[in-house]
Amino acid sequence: MLNNPTLLIDGDMLLYKACAAVEREVRWDDSNHVLFSNAEEAYEAFQHSLSKVCLDITPLTTGVLGYRIAFSGSGESNFRRKLYPEYKAGRSRKPLCYSHLLGLILDSEPASRVDTLEGDDLLGIWATNGKCHNPIIVSDDKDMRTVPGWLYRQGELTQVSKEQADYNWLLQTLTGDATDGYPGLPGCGPVTAEKLLNRMPDGPVDPEISHTEWRWDLIVQAYEAKGLTEDDALLQARLARILRASDWDSERKEVILWNP
Repeated sequence: MLNNPTLLIDGDMLLYKACAAVEREVRWDDSNHVLFSNAEEAYEAFQHSLSKVCLDITPLTTGVLGYRIAFSGSGESNFRRKLYPEYKAGRSRKPLCYSHLLGLILDSEPASRVDTLEGDDLLGIWATNGKCHNPIIVSDDKDMRTVPGWLYRQGELTQVSKEQADYNWLLQTLTGDATDGYPGLPGCGPVTAEKLLNRMPDGPVDPEISHTEWRWDLIVQAYEAKGLTEDDALLQARLARILRASDWDSERKEVILWNP
């Protein structure tokens, strides 16, 4: 068991669920309906979810739990939108009082947001920068399986190795993500992507070359076989990669884009 862990909590998910849970529709008359919510109820719902997360993880650890909450910055400033304007362009509206409740939480909890980053990126950076004691990422988002370290997801605590994290990230590079709006390799589903990543390269493998390096060569070949380029593959890899400490310049507050 991890002793005195620091929970790194996906605040976006808890915030969205709390706000959505308290939305109510009122029928004013035969023709007019109004949707409203109460910020105090939303705050209580958020606190309830936060407490439940801590209670659920407590039996799996020892000592005292600490936590930090990560939130996404504004969508227009997201560094991925600058790389690919269609990124998350089709998202639906956020529930009522979302921005108001976010402000309340940022003022009252150990919570952070960086304007150019998503909450997932903050979680990835915190989990890998060595500044948090026994960090555990708490998120139901499958993208967090691309970050090495401990992950509490859908009621299970698992440890993701660096090789597993890199594999999951490259898998996403091939399959894309319809929810986030980037395509990956055209016509490549999960089964095809796994076959490609599990295929050994032709000839002997240099022991000095990592799995990620030779798998990257296979990915580039697959993109080129579709009439695309290495730059196309690199764009998808950068969109799919949840930032780690090595991808973030903490002094300049700038993203260090991944290069093979």
